[in-house]
Amino acid sequence: MIQSPPMNANSRLHLTLASCAVAVSSGLLLLATSAAMPMGWDEGDTIARAEAIVAVANSQGGDDGPGGLAGLEAAWPFTVGREGHPPLAGLLIVASDAIAPRGLDPLSRLRLGHMALFAVAAGAMFYRLVRDYRLWIVGIVAVAVLLTMPRMFAHAHFTTYDAPVTAGWVLAWAAFAPACRDWRLTPVFGAALGLAFAAKFTGWLAPVPFLVWAIIYRDARAWRALVVGVPLAVAVFVALNPPLWSEPLAGLRTFLSLNLHRAEQPGLNITTQFFGSRYNLGHPLPWYNTLVWTAITISPMALLLGGIGLVASVRRWRRDRVSLLVVLCWATLIVVRALPWAPPHDGVRLFLPGFAFFAALAGVGAGRALYRESLFDQDKIVAQGWAKVAIALALVMSTFDAIAYFPHGLSYYNRLIGGLRGAAAVGMEATYYWDSLDRETLAWLREHTADDEKVRFAWGPTANLALLKRWGLLERVESDPGSYRWYVVQRRGGVYRPHDVWLIDHARPAYQRSLFGVPLLDVYSDDDYQHAETNCERNGRESPGAERS
Repeated sequence: MIQSPPMNANSRLHLTLASCAVAVSSGLLLLATSAAMPMGWDEGDTIARAEAIVAVANSQGGDDGPGGLAGLEAAWPFTVGREGHPPLAGLLIVASDAIAPRGLDPLSRLRLGHMALFAVAAGAMFYRLVRDYRLWIVGIVAVAVLLTMPRMFAHAHFTTYDAPVTAGWVLAWAAFAPACRDWRLTPVFGAALGLAFAAKFTGWLAPVPFLVWAIIYRDARAWRALVVGVPLAVAVFVALNPPLWSEPLAGLRTFLSLNLHRAEQPGLNITTQFFGSRYNLGHPLPWYNTLVWTAITISPMALLLGGIGLVASVRRWRRDRVSLLVVLCWATLIVVRALPWAPPHDGVRLFLPGFAFFAALAGVGAGRALYRESLFDQDKIVAQGWAKVAIALALVMSTFDAIAYFPHGLSYYNRLIGGLRGAAAVGMEATYYWDSLDRETLAWLREHTADDEKVRFAWGPTANLALLKRWGLLERVESDPGSYRWYVVQRRGGVYRPHDVWLIDHARPAYQRSLFGVPLLDVYSDDDYQHAETNCERNGRESPGAERS
């Protein structure tokens, strides 16, 4: 069983209050920065799905009419349709829209549930680490690294699927030890695991590290927690999906089929650029891609602390059961994403939970570096002066990076690869989620587009654009009448079409959004766009046909 040093009632109370303070502070930080955080690619689509749920739920009629349960099952835009994304992200949006203060900007109102869930997970991580290691510094460093990872911080705002699955997985990990110690807490573990299941298909991999841990240590209580907790998690998943209520087995089969056969679905084979080469499901990323992404998208000193925590935990695995579970949670998606049939796109997004557990390992590493002996041998600890300097540098450098890249955290690369400039120079994508379409860019488009003109976007997020127009941030989109004035290109090399390449090589943009001198987005005149199209047709070059739903 996972053993934690005993704590008296007063210490537990202090830790509980401190963990609540961490959760509240994390949530306020996310909320305070949300208005400045641009809209991520899939946010508009997820919001549209959530609005479809509300529309059906609010419609009139019985079970056999347009509304009611039958109507909801028919219109359910999650799990058994399209790419098979589960519904938690949409349900959080619905809840946010119902309870969020009206004074918030429209996007922050819809993001509230996502940010709150992530904040609760940060508080749970803090509690679990301090409770297990009896050192405040372990929890402090872990949460600080978590919130100052620029890419993690950005995704924690978005109304998409990645932050919720990360939060659900962290909550399940935090609840696992209590469930092992006290069977009455097993439903808490099952409910947290159910949130991971209901957030994204990758959440269904969350039981794997707990299962491996139970096998390694032959822990009967861990087996009990899994035998009870996993079925409870499946029950939570089914409960959140009305189409599964009448035929749960058929619905689960459809869900698994949609997620395991992406290559058979048009529009879901999304190309990415990695060190200058293009990869997709037919041409998989090299096996080491997840390790490389980890090495170049975490601040170097935080990376060092996480490496110390990782190595020390593996070396002491027989004695330190607590840390090995963190390692297994980190390693699960690092390994799965490295498999040749795993979707390759969007940088670190598809294995984001691994970064949360690497932050926990950074906390463990800080404890290991600060004290020579095992964290559990409180009578043998010897403070290390160099470790204090390293921890301070890690927190300062991580915070500096998060501020310097804000609000374009998804473009973050660390100093090991030369920052964003160095990454772009070796062929890494500078951006991938349309977060370069920020308020500054939108303001320029509004100011330079006449009432009878409109804007076209290269492989643009249609649902996002519709919402931006609804909220008054973008006045003219492609569906509006009028002549085209501008063509907007996101600097994402994996999905460039021939005319995009021609424009970048030969035309001068009327406006360019850049970060540290690296272009993230270009706005070209429609005349230049037409010239590029004509040139590509004349030379017989065709688009690679990359699509996204």
